Amino acid sequence: MTTNSPTTSPTASGHVTIVFTSDWGVSTGVGHAGRTHSTIERCGDDPVVRGTVITGVLREQAMLAAKALDGPTKENDEGKWTNFALWLFGQDPNSEPGSVPHPRHVLFTDATPASSIPVHDTVSLSIDPTTGTARDQFLRFTERAAAGVLTGTFTLIAEAGAPLSVQATIDAAHFLLGVAGLMVRGIGSGRSGGDGECKVLVSGDKVEARDEQSTSEIVTFASSHAQTLRTNLKNLAASLTPEIVNALPSPRQEGAQHQVGTVNGSATQHSGGHHLILDLTLNSPIVSYEVPFSNEIRSLDFLRGTVLLPWLHRLVSSNKRGEDEAVITNAVTGGHLFVSDALPVIGDNEGLPVPLTLKTDKTPTSDSTITLYGDSTEGTNRIPVRGGHVFFAPKEGDHEGANTDPQGWYGKPPLRGRQTTAINHETGAASKGQLVLVEALPEGLKMRAHVWVSDELWEAASVADLLGKRREARLGSRKLTGTFGSATCTLREAALPTESTPASSDDQTVSLWFTSDVIARSDLLGPGGTTDDLIRAFKREGIDLESLKAASIRHRRVDSWSPADNGPRATRLAIQAGSVIQVQVSERDRDKLLELAPFGVGELTAQGYGRYVVDHPLLSRVLSRESLTVTKATKQDFISSAATKGGEGK
Repeated sequence: MTTNSPTTSPTASGHVTIVFTSDWGVSTGVGHAGRTHSTIERCGDDPVVRGTVITGVLREQAMLAAKALDGPTKENDEGKWTNFALWLFGQDPNSEPGSVPHPRHVLFTDATPASSIPVHDTVSLSIDPTTGTARDQFLRFTERAAAGVLTGTFTLIAEAGAPLSVQATIDAAHFLLGVAGLMVRGIGSGRSGGDGECKVLVSGDKVEARDEQSTSEIVTFASSHAQTLRTNLKNLAASLTPEIVNALPSPRQEGAQHQVGTVNGSATQHSGGHHLILDLTLNSPIVSYEVPFSNEIRSLDFLRGTVLLPWLHRLVSSNKRGEDEAVITNAVTGGHLFVSDALPVIGDNEGLPVPLTLKTDKTPTSDSTITLYGDSTEGTNRIPVRGGHVFFAPKEGDHEGANTDPQGWYGKPPLRGRQTTAINHETGAASKGQLVLVEALPEGLKMRAHVWVSDELWEAASVADLLGKRREARLGSRKLTGTFGSATCTLREAALPTESTPASSDDQTVSLWFTSDVIARSDLLGPGGTTDDLIRAFKREGIDLESLKAASIRHRRVDSWSPADNGPRATRLAIQAGSVIQVQVSERDRDKLLELAPFGVGELTAQGYGRYVVDHPLLSRVLSRESLTVTKATKQDFISSAATKGGEGK
């Protein structure tokens, strides 16, 4: 094993090396029936230490080190180092409800094996304290990994998510994290029984490991490099003068955060502009926030524009010119930037929420295909289709006729389930009542969103310079854990989508298929969701519609979390994506409908709400030919590689 020479000037990123000198494992809390009672976290086939675990153990030790560095302080008064540790790691998980939130400024990735580490089962018993003998029915088989070296990375970030640039703060962070790592004695389950013994080396240096290292060689390596790190940390500490320490950042006392704001209404007031496509590939599972249920953190099967808009706004803000700063700062509130929800993609076919008017056979006739029927189709053995996405891909030359070959896919992205718990820092055991199941969109999933940028913002932020470049983004809930939230994003320019059948008469019936949730207020300004509320929302955009039929409207509760207030925002009632209505409209207003469709109707349209399509070919074909056959999408259709990074599929 080798390591590079120590860097003379730490950067905003570094490496975490975990050297296990005994059997170890981070338990998942689940097992395999009849075989193993407790399995360990894996990345593919390799054992892994999640970024959440690394954050927890280093936070605990960093707080202890900070208090020691501060020395005696006045009652209820935090020292400079303690405040810096709070600033670095964010809000204390054991803080009182309603306390001012502190954003995190350090991000840890998962630590994966530097070389192959075998996994084996161990056997344990429970001893009866009265008899001193083994208790009946308490034989347990537990997975454990052998001694070895794991490596990960950390990044110091500013509040907006960009790498930290203040060198004094970077030096102090490297020092505190390095000291905290050396104080860690064990990681994972079974530490009271001797498992999980380790040394944690946090520095700017990368460790390289050779295969087939014996346990004694690993122990020698750990001791040697720990001593080298101690020497480097002493040298770094000498540069941290009292003036530097006194100037270290502290948790802010106000609750204000970087906000992009919202805008109601559409972009029809703007002419021109540029339509962009945002392609995303998930590098790790991402949690798209939905209403939590009990101890379950659930994910939607798409990414709301609400998640994408802050990242896009920060991206264009990073490219701003001084004289045009106001246009960029007010890009969202001024109606210069709109983004849709990000929906899953199969091949080059973008998924759309399945129309709620469609039905399918109660008893499937095939395991690989599904037949979709219109709501006018008679049949008692059919049930409505609820949830999922349809990927319409008509075959060439198939415009009329009754071709029964599959013309696309239908399905839902396979969510990944991961069990986690909070640790009580006083006992070192799991906190009571803090076991949760986190469901997330899987790594490897490809998604697509649509972005509209006004001509003013295009010039002010030089958006053309941002196209075609791959960028990593942190998205979704739990995005700063290191385990969730990583995606690769690419922007490209394209023409506005215009999928619709041509107009044929002055008064015509059209179908509106809503491809995102719609927030439409009632006439009393409260939560709405009726056909009349939709008609009024279009009326405010200058479009007169006459409702003929509410083919299918369902509703969804929309909740979100406010980091600024450290609490939930007010619940909204939205018309669910996939709802379909039929309306009568003049030719002139039909053209307005087509122009408005990419921007949305109702409220919060800049965040992706209110999108729809007019007379989509899928609906037209189903209505005209009464059925459409599509392939049932499998995991391999959604994810390019079958390999997963842990968790159980759903």
